[in-house]
Amino acid sequence: MMKFNYTLLSFFCILFIVSCDKNETSLIQKEELQAEVPDIVLGKKLENPYTVENMQKAYDNLNKENGLKSSFQIQTTDLYVRFAPADEEQWQQLRADSLELFDMPLDYEIEEGGTFYHDPGISTDQITWQYTVVPVNYNFPDVTYEVLAELFLQEEDQEDSGMTKSGLMQNNDWANLEDEALKITGNYNPEDYQEEGNLKRKWRPSGEIKVEDDYMGVIPLVGVRVVVKRWFKWKHSITDKNGKFSTAKFRSKTVKYGIKWERRDFDIRSGSYGQAWYNFVKKRKESWNLTITKASTPKSWLYAHIHRAAMTYFYDYGRWGLTPPPRRTGIKKLKHRLHIAGKDKSGRSHYFTFNNFIWSAQVAVYSKSKKGKELNSREIFGTTIHELAHVAHWGMGYSTGQFVLDALTSDPKLPESWAVGVEWKVTKDIYGSYPEDLQSYTIKSITDNKGYTPLVIDLIDDENQKVTHYNNSAYPDDKVSGYTLKQLNDALPGALGSWWSWRTKIKEKYNNSTEENVDYLFRTYN
Repeated sequence: MMKFNYTLLSFFCILFIVSCDKNETSLIQKEELQAEVPDIVLGKKLENPYTVENMQKAYDNLNKENGLKSSFQIQTTDLYVRFAPADEEQWQQLRADSLELFDMPLDYEIEEGGTFYHDPGISTDQITWQYTVVPVNYNFPDVTYEVLAELFLQEEDQEDSGMTKSGLMQNNDWANLEDEALKITGNYNPEDYQEEGNLKRKWRPSGEIKVEDDYMGVIPLVGVRVVVKRWFKWKHSITDKNGKFSTAKFRSKTVKYGIKWERRDFDIRSGSYGQAWYNFVKKRKESWNLTITKASTPKSWLYAHIHRAAMTYFYDYGRWGLTPPPRRTGIKKLKHRLHIAGKDKSGRSHYFTFNNFIWSAQVAVYSKSKKGKELNSREIFGTTIHELAHVAHWGMGYSTGQFVLDALTSDPKLPESWAVGVEWKVTKDIYGSYPEDLQSYTIKSITDNKGYTPLVIDLIDDENQKVTHYNNSAYPDDKVSGYTLKQLNDALPGALGSWWSWRTKIKEKYNNSTEENVDYLFRTYN
């Protein structure tokens, strides 16, 4: 078997990307690796009521007034920290500890909402500070960190039983202590806590997340990770098939709702580097019923439709018999999430494996084509499916070395024809119809389209392009039909697989009454 020189291969990896406009192999442009300008603006820093010092003051005040029913000691239970991961490896190490990481500090007001925050003191091509709270006995990994405050916190779900982090505490003691600490730091609002004289009464934040679709109207956004937070406490929930969510209870009436665009196997980034958010929205004992529209929040609208496609490919792949992109579960666990950049500008969507080495997003999906045409929701969905088909194909053994070889010798017909076919079938099944452009490639346009052939479409459907186009000889005389996406998926060759080995495996593995015409299609599109 032929082996590639690693240095040479790395050089070619730098030069070539799998890019889709419906696209072409091209040199990386500088803007591809630039981070976007943060659009979340911090306001003033708030005095922290949960520090051990302020909690001790509150305890002493209440003790003087006999405002506590139990005796307990104020001591450090948690640490408010920020980490500075040097690279993707360290960042993922923190995530592996199940830490909820925030790009923005937790003790600041947010002056202006948005989708992305990056500390101005850190270069935009580096990971920004990651803020969180850890237990006092947390075993810190070998990642640079800073302790911002020692905290005295109690879990509200433990409070009802009387057993808290500091031992036995009467039911209302924590509520009274917290209120007093909020008062002495200027953060108390009586409307947030008192209700019918019962300090312990709690409520369950909930809501419904939907997105506007250009073809299907307003539809539920499934599988979205909603984070609900208040100061140094947060809870999260995943939206169900109806877009609904509900979290554990809070005592405070006022909470902040937000969306962190990530799941276990993938996340969405604002540009190449920063975690994408739907910024936190403050609500006072009110459900968060959100419809994401293009007119009001174009970036979040882009993220929402990328999310829909990623959820479909990662978690509903069995519907089409597809091999999923590499995941973080199963026998072959993926170490890192797949990063998908949502770029709200013109560009060439692509999958670029070399970005693994610089922790930039491996997949980029743009809201506009290279020529500036705005993509609708179906096109964003289809483009994301197309790029994830590449990710899955590489995961099956196809390599960047083979892609480079194909690109240098002719066109990368195998990976691109496969991705076109997956995009067509999955998007067609989700939307019920699909633009004709994926099926309208002709023999004459193959050279101009760098191998983006309708081969997979022709192997599956029963449409003869030549007949449809009034026997125009510029169109293939397509007499093949009846193959399934699963069959074509399972016949894909692995490492160093070729266009012709794919054809051979298709014919050898499956009996099809039209298979005598398969050779004709492969020759036509070669």
